Amino acid sequence: RRNGVEVDVYEQRAASHGIVRYAIPSFRISEEDIDRDYRMAKAVGVRFYFNTKVDDPAALEDVYDYVILATGAWGKGRSPVREGSDKVIDALDFLIDVKENGAKDLGRRVAIVGGGDVAMDAARTAKRMKGNPDVTIVYRRTEMYAPASQDEWDGAMADGVFWRELLAPRSYDGKTLVCEKQRLGDFDESGRRACLGTGEYEELAFDTVIGATGSTVIGDMFETWGLECDKWGNPYVSDAMESSVDGVYVIGDCRKGPSTVVSAMGDAKKAALDILDREELPNDFVRVEVALNEKDIVAKRGMLELPKVPEEEGQRCLHCSQVCRVCTEVCPNRANIAIHVDGFDREAQIVHIDGFCNECGNCATFCPHSGRPYKDKLTLFWSKEDFDDSDNIGFLKKEDGSYLIRDERGRILNVEKGALETDLDDQMADVILALEDQEPWLFIGCSHDRE
Repeated sequence: RRNGVEVDVYEQRAASHGIVRYAIPSFRISEEDIDRDYRMAKAVGVRFYFNTKVDDPAALEDVYDYVILATGAWGKGRSPVREGSDKVIDALDFLIDVKENGAKDLGRRVAIVGGGDVAMDAARTAKRMKGNPDVTIVYRRTEMYAPASQDEWDGAMADGVFWRELLAPRSYDGKTLVCEKQRLGDFDESGRRACLGTGEYEELAFDTVIGATGSTVIGDMFETWGLECDKWGNPYVSDAMESSVDGVYVIGDCRKGPSTVVSAMGDAKKAALDILDREELPNDFVRVEVALNEKDIVAKRGMLELPKVPEEEGQRCLHCSQVCRVCTEVCPNRANIAIHVDGFDREAQIVHIDGFCNECGNCATFCPHSGRPYKDKLTLFWSKEDFDDSDNIGFLKKEDGSYLIRDERGRILNVEKGALETDLDDQMADVILALEDQEPWLFIGCSHDRE
């Protein structure tokens, strides 16, 4: 709207901001902040039509040059249990109900099934219910593979929420949640290790079980609009978020399922820029270029710069998208180090030193990419015991010079001395060899049976 396009927003509810207003807990974002954002949109001339549901695409296509679908994902996902699903409360329903009607009596023991941001919101909200109940998150994988952002997970733990992993719920009778114990298998399509049932079961007593295993787009909206979709029902979109129908864009949660507010805003910006470009209108999404020379970027780190005038503000950027070493700087034990490795897009590669790490989580808290370096990065282990106690991708150098390796597929490999480059993925081998060459002191005392 700021750049000359007339914008109308149709919303079937009584107020703006969808999930943000109606479901995200107020301790994460206040009504005041939401209303301020709404007033800003109104101030630049955006027109809002509330309590208005659009069922007929033609009603909009005949009036507007472009249509952006941003309806969110309000539908229930799959049930977290095979038996007793009628006794499980949907997380989104729970969050909406609490925001509308206030605190509930959930009993003394509450389980949240799932490991994403909605699960964390539900857990933290449940913890604030009447009687301050004990709240436990039950997740089928491990913390490393939980899709929740690190700050959300940290917030739940700080609130006193308990965590149980490698448990897949199977049934709930209103009192007992029966879970099958899991083990991690090979990596699946999601990029995470698959869950494999062990055939062993554990019974957990809970007064309330809340399922947070995803939500869906309600109805057949995309079919109504004539959009081409993939086998999962997600619409095909271009890099600019335009669908298979000219001038119709799909953004946010309704595009590919529940995600973050920031991700939805990113989609919206791409669509807006494309529309402005097609209309040959300028845009005020100012992008200030900064030096891309790696040495110049590294030299800026640790330098304090006061805020500048807007057109120079970008000069303060540390360009983490190109050179990111935050985890090496915030770790009090220096358990993450940067080494130079040839053959990578980024010259500096991060290696995690298990023996220095006390798992304080500092690197995860400050990671601008929502990563967990102490879990995600290639790890050097100093003992077989530490290697076995972790599921990090990493390696242990034995006394005879050979290596014990856990690769990206979770396989445990024994690689003979001098065979790294032939028996191992080239990039992983290059990092290990570079670490030995540049930081040999880190390998002193490493052994297969080190005490």
